[in-house]
Amino acid sequence: MEDGEKWYVIYTRTGDELKVKRLIELLFSKLNKKPIRVLIPKRAIIERKGKKRVEKIKFLFPGYVFIKTNMCFEVYYEISKLPHFLKFLKDEMEPAEVRDDEIRIILSLVGDSDIVGFSTGIKIGGKVKIIDGPLKGFEGLIEKIDKRKGRVKVRLNVSGNANLVDLGIHIVEKIDNGEFNKLSEVS
Repeated sequence: MEDGEKWYVIYTRTGDELKVKRLIELLFSKLNKKPIRVLIPKRAIIERKGKKRVEKIKFLFPGYVFIKTNMCFEVYYEISKLPHFLKFLKDEMEPAEVRDDEIRIILSLVGDSDIVGFSTGIKIGGKVKIIDGPLKGFEGLIEKIDKRKGRVKVRLNVSGNANLVDLGIHIVEKIDNGEFNKLSEVS
């Protein structure tokens, strides 16, 4: 096993991730080792309960616990003895390091909180730009969204008249507030 702090993955039973995290943190404080970074990526989702919408937190990778440590035989052995530990994800005989490009994506998604937030998509009243077709370059406001059909109704200002146009959701893109040009043509 090599020196230097790297990311590794521990596999455990789904539902035991937080127990394993607490046990690893206790183990490292008992061993008087440098604090370890333990990451369990989670995501925020909206679920319907009857007529209410409820925000829930779910594990992004159920059964996986990411750790950043200087892996040596002692660390490997002590973690392997923990309750709820099943195994390290391995590369032949040694624990496999998580590649830098893979962990960078995960860290950028979770930020400081370990929770992936909601994506900001298009919504009614949102400002969009048409990116394909005969109306390409026009900007407008979304009046209605039909997710099932993949369609949006967009209010456009064409030749001084406000018109409602039915478009495929895939040909519009969200515009930041600073980019919006008062519902006019883009030359």
